[in-house]
Amino acid sequence: MITALHILPLLLLAACPSQPPASEPGATTGAASTSALTPTTTAITTGELDCGALTRCGVTCVDIIKDINNCGDCGISCRIDHAVAECTASNCLFVACEPGRVDCDEDLANGCETPGSTCPLVCAPDDPELCNLFDDDCDGACDPGVAGCRRSVHRALSPTLGRLYTLDPREAASADYSVEALAYYNLYTAAMPGTVPFWRCLLPDGQHYYTTSETCDGFAAPEGVLGHIAQSEVCGAVPLYRLSNGPMINYLYTHDPAERDDAIANQGYLYEAIAGHVWLTP
Repeated sequence: MITALHILPLLLLAACPSQPPASEPGATTGAASTSALTPTTTAITTGELDCGALTRCGVTCVDIIKDINNCGDCGISCRIDHAVAECTASNCLFVACEPGRVDCDEDLANGCETPGSTCPLVCAPDDPELCNLFDDDCDGACDPGVAGCRRSVHRALSPTLGRLYTLDPREAASADYSVEALAYYNLYTAAMPGTVPFWRCLLPDGQHYYTTSETCDGFAAPEGVLGHIAQSEVCGAVPLYRLSNGPMINYLYTHDPAERDDAIANQGYLYEAIAGHVWLTP
């Protein structure tokens, strides 16, 4: 059992301050000893960030007039997917799509969303039909009746000069030619995606040859371009078959498979190739 007599010496001991140790010879006392106990670092109190004419956004000073990440206010970013943008007078401005990207839906929220250099065409029932090798109004036909879009090629036959394909109906009835078909097929007047020039060439014997080669395949002289022929069955185009016949070469160009087959079976023609693809309507 601990009694009051046992606690008293402990209290008296605690009440009496301990004596400082004797100073070592040469030790400094007084004010100097107080300085020696002062901490060597001082706590730094951070005040408000002074941004002057700029705007404080978090711990950064920015110019909200032109900062692309803080345009007009903190946190408003002008960055657009696959595009170049800028902040001008506190407004985000679209500059351009990155090379190889286009904005087809005109919605900058998803940026320049389409790979490529042009936007795919989309038809709508109320859209006017344009000369663009596309069905703009969704009626299943491309460019029907658009003035000047396609040009008609007429077909004539001469007993001495073989067949002639010409843009001029008067030429089709000239000399000893007789007209076989007016507007036999149609070509685009101007170049369209997927089309190439279709050349009319003059052979040494006065007959004609037609090809997509601007050198007339090296054995005829170029006379000019009839129009632009498709390289595939695009937008209603049909194949134009090329056949040749006889020692004095006579070329037949037909889009009719039945005429092709009859010429091969009964008229001594040889099938050569598909010269291109043409349209049967203007």
